[in-house]
Formats: sequence, structure tokens, C-alpha cells
Amino acid sequence: MFRKEKKMVWGRDYKGLPIRADYRVHDLGFDLIREQLGSLKKINVLDIATGSGAFAQRLADSFPLWSIDVNDFEKQALIKAKKKFSLDLNEEFSKKISGTKYDLIVAIEILEHLENPWNFLRNLRKLLKPNGVLIITTPNGDSFLDRVFYITEGHSLYFGESGYENSVGHITEVPDWLFRKVANSAGFQQIQLFDSIDSEPLLGIRTRLKIWFIRIVFGWSMKNKNSRSINVYRCS
Repeated sequence: MFRKEKKMVWGRDYKGLPIRADYRVHDLGFDLIREQLGSLKKINVLDIATGSGAFAQRLADSFPLWSIDVNDFEKQALIKAKKKFSLDLNEEFSKKISGTKYDLIVAIEILEHLENPWNFLRNLRKLLKPNGVLIITTPNGDSFLDRVFYITEGHSLYFGESGYENSVGHITEVPDWLFRKVANSAGFQQIQLFDSIDSEPLLGIRTRLKIWFIRIVFGWSMKNKNSRSINVYRCS
């Protein structure tokens, strides 16, 4: 149903390191970091779910003076980092990282794989310096496209059995309203959402026709309509 989307935005790499996400998430996350933190010469960075290490390598290439650590739980990272951890993110992992506080933590497309987002955000807050920044992303199950999928497939775009099988275990959906409660509870005061990753134009003609029909029939009654397929947050 979304072969066209997969072909256009999935399966890319950075210097031979596979990007295990929609490449636009990496691009947007990198642009946010460059715009807001790029002027800082020396900071401590943690890529908490590094995968192959594609995003961490991109940061290391662009900011050679930054100290970059990675959590390589699946032991797939091919980059050379100052520190490599192998942490279970469903546990109290902050206790296992001693002596280091971070200016920046990056958590790209990991929240939906975890059993307890509340525990995850609490531990990230503990690892950040008082003025530290978290860049975190997760699928948005509240977009118009996802609402169409609920009607036609019984689940949002990146979840259900297909999301579990094709995305290495999407098990926890965290809509925007819930994410804000989780982040606030963890101690984050400022939560900024960026609205620029839209998968609807990339879908096949049959799916787009379904969306067009449902938008005409039900669109007028839907609240908080948006086109985000991925939510990208900056938290501090």
C-alpha cells in the first residue's frame, strides 16, 4: 500500500551507514541541531538509539570538536565514538552512565519501540545538563493520513501487525497530547513540535483516492487536522 513511500524515503544511507528511518527525519533533526547548537564548539552529545550510527557519524563529521557517545544496544554501530554503551532502554539506564551529563541527547525513532515511554523520558532528563536539549522523534498517529488508516486498516500508518513486522517492533504509540504529558512529567518545561514531514504526497494512487474520499465525507468533523507523519520535538 505504501511501496512508493518506502522507495522514496526509506533505504538510504550516510557514507554507507544505513539510515533505519525516513531519511527526512535525519535531515530535519540535523538542521535543528545545526541551527540551535551549531555555534557551540565543545559539547557532550549522546545518540541514545544509534542503530548503525548514521546520524552520530553525520554529527561527528560536521562538528569534529563535539564529544559524541552512542548507545549501541543492538551492537550494530560501525562508527568510532568516545563511549559506546549497550543499555536496555526499558530499564533505569541512567544509573549505568556515571560521571557524564549531556548538553544534547538525540533519540530518533526509538520511543515507539519501548515498553514504557514514561521511564525513558525520565531517564533522559536525568542524563541532561540543566540547560540541555533533547531532540526526539516518533510516529504521529493523529495525522489525517493515520485517521484514514484507522478507518480502512484498523490501525495507524506505522503500527498494527505490519508496523510490528516491518519496523522491528513498533509497540507503543505516543500521540502528541500524551507525549507532552510524559515530557512534562519527566521535568521538561519547553516542548516544541516541528511540522514538516508529510508522507501523504508519496503514497500510491489507490491510497490517495481513499484519503480524498474520506476527507470529503468526514473531514469537516475531524478536530486538530494535520499532515505530520512523524513528530519531531525539541525538549528542554
